[in-house]
Amino acid sequence: MTDALPMPAYEPRLTRPLGVREAAGWKVKLIGITAGDELPGGSALDAALDAAVKQLPQPATTERRQGMAFLIVHAGTEALWGILGWWELDILYLRTLRADLGTSTFTVVPPDGPTACAWELLVVDAERQAWVTHVLSNPESPDYAAYLA
Repeated sequence: MTDALPMPAYEPRLTRPLGVREAAGWKVKLIGITAGDELPGGSALDAALDAAVKQLPQPATTERRQGMAFLIVHAGTEALWGILGWWELDILYLRTLRADLGTSTFTVVPPDGPTACAWELLVVDAERQAWVTHVLSNPESPDYAAYLA
């Protein structure tokens, strides 16, 4: 058995915020990642958001959740991925979505499927840090606008 992994060495990927959209009472931060030269946009971004919104609980705002979510849309080498996360107090809920390359028809990845890759987890960690800094560190007066920014 060889110790070599059947993959190229890790290199950073282009990752950028793509704005905030409102849908079904939620404010959803969009973050794009690409294994190529162009971030996901247009119909791919719209399709990912449409599929993700169907996974968000209703109502968006309760005493435990503030209607804040993030959606990572990653044009990867194997698929177009959507990683949806939303906060309920200090708990993060995640759903993984997948569309075949060249399509924007997203399906929910089953529970025994992948959750996120190394590049997506960097964004999840940044979202965790932003939630801790702007919301959890000041529960009497959370700064939701700063979290969304």
